[in-house]
Amino acid sequence: MTRQILKYLLPLLCGTALISCYGIEEEHYRELAPVTVSGVDEVIYAKATETLRLDGIRIESANDREVACEWAYGKPEGDFPGMADSIYLSDSPTLDYTFNSAGSYVLRLKVDNGESVGFHYYELRVQAGFDEGYLILCNDEEGKGSMAFVKKRSPQEEAEGAQEVWEDLLATINPSYAFRDLRDVYVFSSSSESGVLITSGDEEGSIYHLDPTSLEVTFRLRAMDEYGTRTGRILGEKTSRGHYSYVIGDDGKAYRYEFASDLLAVRQTPYPVKYGYQSYYANTVQGTRVPLMFSESGVVGFPNSNIKGFGVPDGYEVINAAGTRVGTEEYYVIARSTAGEPRKVQIIKSNSGISSQSTVLEYDESRPMLIDRNSTMVPTKVSNNIYYNYDDKIYHWAMLSVTPTLPAEGDRPDITLPEGERIMAICSNAMPSTSATTVDDDLLLIATYNPAATDRKPGSLYIYNLKTLEQVKKYEGICEKPVAVTYKFPTSN
Repeated sequence: MTRQILKYLLPLLCGTALISCYGIEEEHYRELAPVTVSGVDEVIYAKATETLRLDGIRIESANDREVACEWAYGKPEGDFPGMADSIYLSDSPTLDYTFNSAGSYVLRLKVDNGESVGFHYYELRVQAGFDEGYLILCNDEEGKGSMAFVKKRSPQEEAEGAQEVWEDLLATINPSYAFRDLRDVYVFSSSSESGVLITSGDEEGSIYHLDPTSLEVTFRLRAMDEYGTRTGRILGEKTSRGHYSYVIGDDGKAYRYEFASDLLAVRQTPYPVKYGYQSYYANTVQGTRVPLMFSESGVVGFPNSNIKGFGVPDGYEVINAAGTRVGTEEYYVIARSTAGEPRKVQIIKSNSGISSQSTVLEYDESRPMLIDRNSTMVPTKVSNNIYYNYDDKIYHWAMLSVTPTLPAEGDRPDITLPEGERIMAICSNAMPSTSATTVDDDLLLIATYNPAATDRKPGSLYIYNLKTLEQVKKYEGICEKPVAVTYKFPTSN
């Protein structure tokens, strides 16, 4: 019964409602004045540590009122334009800001003219800009660490006058870390892992693992907590089993740093290790790295991650060592007698497996050799010469010649730096993965320190062509006192 009543009552009520609305005047609502934004691409590219300027943007209000602006950015979350967080940047109509961390972000612009409020979103891609160049690790007089970077610019970047030198990327990119007593820097790259490794002699024996693109610290290992030692020299190894790095401890032991897990493992060597030679050997197919370590009493190698070593004859001590760059993979050790007049010098050759040695040459040291254990030996595909530093000059050793004697007192150096410049570190621009057919190590990088410099920073970088031994470029006064220099090549991931 109730349903039947509703059946007839409902149409009657609806009709009454329509009649009651008839005759009411239509109200006109004023349209809110919109704000339009133009002159900005949907995807914005910026370079880390370089100022991004969006001064071509146009913001127009239909009511001619002043438009209040607010820029913010954050990490993306979910579908665009989702933001996981929001960091305020500026209230200026244009944007002038320096992003220190590389990555993908969402950039948001809020506009408000008093009537309309609008949000505009853009994809922000901050690129590192540190893909290729030269890293110079430094300490100042108080032990504060820093790392300068000289960018290898493209022709377009040179034409545009793009920034070429950064005096300290560590503090800029990693302000929360107090870097002290830095010792060595190493760039690694393989199919699975890429990055930058830095050792230090600070209180905790810190070893820093940096992202290869942004140069942000991704992990800090404290060697003092794990092994009660600090580490210094870094030597890389690339074998069929993987890619590792060896560091030399102050305790005379060799430690292997595992890139993937950020673990440090001690390796038991047949001889103590204090010094090291980084071998870059290339065959016709690919390039590889093999570390060679030594102390006064013996030599240690790691062929395909195995531990091998050999001692020098009684009455002799190791002075230095080097290896071939191409051809047959071999190592040459320089040993000198500890007594007698004149001293005797032996050149000892070892095969790549560190399993067989022979004496190539023995001669009297009638004049003092111009080399010591602190000389850094640099091979090159350009020639069979080994270039090295001694007494703030650059010499070469014709290691594969018929009579491979060492430069001696009175011999002319290959490169002499400007007066007052002390050589602190050298390396080449070798690309470790390239084959013997690609000549990629034709530059010699020389990091120097001038304690008498007063109107500039004491550290400089000089670059020489290994084919002509002529200076290519110089960057004077760009950093503190260098302790290491290395080529920052483009990494694979």
